[in-house]
Amino acid sequence: MASEADSILTVNRSRKAEAPPSSWYEKYLQPCIAEFVGQIVFAFVGTMVTGYAARGGPTWLIGIALTHGLTIALLVVGLGHISGGHFNPAVTLGVTLAGGIHPLLAGGYGVSQLMGSMIGAAFTKAILPNTTYLDCHGGTHSIGEGVSVGGAILCEALLTMTLVMTVIMSAVDSASKGKALPPLAIGLAVVIGILAGGPFSGASLNPARAFGPAVVAGIWTDHYVWWLGPLIGGLIAGALHRAFLASNDRRLLFKNDETRGY
Repeated sequence: MASEADSILTVNRSRKAEAPPSSWYEKYLQPCIAEFVGQIVFAFVGTMVTGYAARGGPTWLIGIALTHGLTIALLVVGLGHISGGHFNPAVTLGVTLAGGIHPLLAGGYGVSQLMGSMIGAAFTKAILPNTTYLDCHGGTHSIGEGVSVGGAILCEALLTMTLVMTVIMSAVDSASKGKALPPLAIGLAVVIGILAGGPFSGASLNPARAFGPAVVAGIWTDHYVWWLGPLIGGLIAGALHRAFLASNDRRLLFKNDETRGY
């Protein structure tokens, strides 16, 4: 499993032993399809589990956190060798800044993720009893009582930064090869983020996860919080990696001067 984990989240790395993909389909369309399908699953499972919370599950926060974390871990294992397994515009932004994928492909990922989220949320609406669906607000997020909008944005930014930094350092950074299990690390980052921030900011950590349910349910209250916070977090994580934490050949600052023997 270690050899597979080394390649996850960098586009097509698992195929490095083979000839590079020669078709536009494998280079561009297939990764977007993988992101689309993965986001359908993630949004569907994520919104369905909120129905459990709406029914008064005694451990609702733990259940929601574990469901999201385990789902993303499985998706990274299953589809990561095709697209890199982002399933999150904030992750895509951070990985792009870290040099993991081309900006044009990142745009295709974003569109695919948003479309997949809408379909996944629509499946949830079709399955849940209407009263349960209304009780859980269609799986949309909300800010905790007494928490300010600014506080919610800050919470989302910090937790998403942690998630995206985990993705980059465990799966994209060349120094992590053979030293990390990206699916496990990323899944745990999602679990921890939801446990820490769920009662306060909603712990979306993912603009696509927030977008699809909002479209299907027609609930847009404070929706910008779950775009602004996660994207800021992804931006910071990608910038920190590229500026300070990347290997010497990718790092922008404090590069070693090999010609001087440093």
